[in-house]
Amino acid sequence: MPRSNSKSEFAERILWPIWLWAFLAIMVGSIYLTIWAPFGHLPAIVISAVISSTLLYSNKKFALEIVLINDWLYVGNAKIEVKYLKRAIPLGKQDFLKLRGRNADPAAFNGTRFWVSTGVKVEINDKKDPTPYWLISSRKAKLLASRLN
Repeated sequence: MPRSNSKSEFAERILWPIWLWAFLAIMVGSIYLTIWAPFGHLPAIVISAVISSTLLYSNKKFALEIVLINDWLYVGNAKIEVKYLKRAIPLGKQDFLKLRGRNADPAAFNGTRFWVSTGVKVEINDKKDPTPYWLISSRKAKLLASRLN
């Protein structure tokens, strides 16, 4: 996966939102109290530190990176050359939720995150590829679609 740089036509990195971090902090606090009550402070601190470190690592490791550079679109670990893209359609909240849910095609590539409510549907034009489209979460859906069209 190439990193975005000054030559990138588009770059976006989707990390965990603040509300998810707040929820996880409450969960870690609950685990701390659960361990502290029978075993004391030291085991509770150690276990909470291990869990917190794991969460910080997971946030960095599983961030969704979208990069358009040198006529290649990279979404996470997937990549496709722009010449195989038919068209890109920016999706609002309702359309994106429908396409991500009940109207989803199981053969489609799904580069989504549940906390992002807008995205882009990128239709594929490659006879060798059975994937009909890529569904990509993006807070900058209109900009991404315009760069791909």
